[in-house]
Amino acid sequence: MAASWLCHFLLVIITTVICLQVFLRFVLNDPTSWSEEVALLCLIWFGLIAIAIGIRRHEHVAISFFRDILPAPLATALDYLAQVLMAIFMLAVLVYGRDLVALAGQQILPASGLPKYWLYVPTLAGGLLGFMNALVNIALRDVVDPNFAVEGPHAD
Repeated sequence: MAASWLCHFLLVIITTVICLQVFLRFVLNDPTSWSEEVALLCLIWFGLIAIAIGIRRHEHVAISFFRDILPAPLATALDYLAQVLMAIFMLAVLVYGRDLVALAGQQILPASGLPKYWLYVPTLAGGLLGFMNALVNIALRDVVDPNFAVEGPHAD
């Protein structure tokens, strides 16, 4: 729930900063130098946190054609496999994100003056949250999107 509120807050910041930049550039002819970097930073945070939320809510991209034609036990096994693969992917995002943060070191973003590693910290937060959400889905046996539940002749 907190992650959802964070995403809403980030969207408000992105929209406000971009609208302010457009107004300042095209109406007052006095653009800011920092707005694009701040909007980009918020967009990266938003994207990686939203991926983690999507994993927990089963709002990720799924191709259910093969799953839907399988018998219920195999379809459920495929759902578990999907969660395991998402956990592995998000763990990779977390591990390689740590390398990106270290690589950025003490560099500074030129326009905003913010540390450059803040562009890569979202990989740590999003990777960890996505990994944990996939594990929670598995632990709670909540691996099936209710919109794609096995029904009909293949159901138990």
